[in-house]
Amino acid sequence: MSIAITGLSSLRQAPFRLCRALWETIPNSVRRTPAMFRAGRYIYHRYTRHTGKFQSHYTQFMRNPPLLATIATLASKYPRGAGIKIASIGCSTGAELYSVLYAIKNLRGDLLVTAQGADISNVVAEAARRGVYIPDVPAAEGGLYAAGRAEVASVDVPSLVELLEPLPDGSLRVRDWLREGVTWRTADATDDRLPELFEPQDFLLANNFMGPMDDQLAERCLRNMVRLVARDGYLVVDGIDLDVKTRILTQFGFRPVLTNQREIWEAEGLKTGWPWLRWAREPIDRSAGDWALRYSVIFHRDHR
Repeated sequence: MSIAITGLSSLRQAPFRLCRALWETIPNSVRRTPAMFRAGRYIYHRYTRHTGKFQSHYTQFMRNPPLLATIATLASKYPRGAGIKIASIGCSTGAELYSVLYAIKNLRGDLLVTAQGADISNVVAEAARRGVYIPDVPAAEGGLYAAGRAEVASVDVPSLVELLEPLPDGSLRVRDWLREGVTWRTADATDDRLPELFEPQDFLLANNFMGPMDDQLAERCLRNMVRLVARDGYLVVDGIDLDVKTRILTQFGFRPVLTNQREIWEAEGLKTGWPWLRWAREPIDRSAGDWALRYSVIFHRDHR
């Protein structure tokens, strides 16, 4: 029976795979025309959007260098010796938050940074608290979701020596100057009581965990994220349905930060394959009226 079901599933996938293969033969210059953008969005919404809703604890150090550099530049605008608050919701095993702290402190070591991470899985939050990683081995085994790829690949170890300290057993530990002042907790990002656990944050990271959610739950979650951002603060949100993101952030008056927008949007090589893969990055379409907000990852909350 299982063999028959597998065969039937493969048969149903055949036309989809054929169409994707044909799509890939179209020159890139043609695919980036308004008509093809419309065709791609139709394919995505009709056939792709509700497939492959797969949640994992995957994260990686220095995953998006242009994004990290832009966050650091925004933080550098604070006065000398100022205190700033940073929180990472859905922090996974901590690689993203540690990377952001490295980018900021490397540029502005005088800032007094208070940081905290929160994840729905206690096992995962504890792995972030330890800050110890083994090259090519995921740190999140035993969490609520699949572990995904390793936080550190062996080939990347030499480039991370300022951030990670090699230990005698071959593992790597986040250096003390990045670990100090960071707290970790277990929390559900969809819980309406979440804002009661956090003070308003100057930088709120909410990346790559709302995408697999159904729209209603993703909207509820994003509304929670909005409530955690201080006035004149920044929300960093990625890996969520673009229509949901655009609608909610427009409603709350967030303005996109356009610095390095294209570099940030195109930095992650794993997010290719649009419109055939749910997690793939939709190419920037500047003919869309909402392009500035739709294809941004960093958003500023007006101080008014």
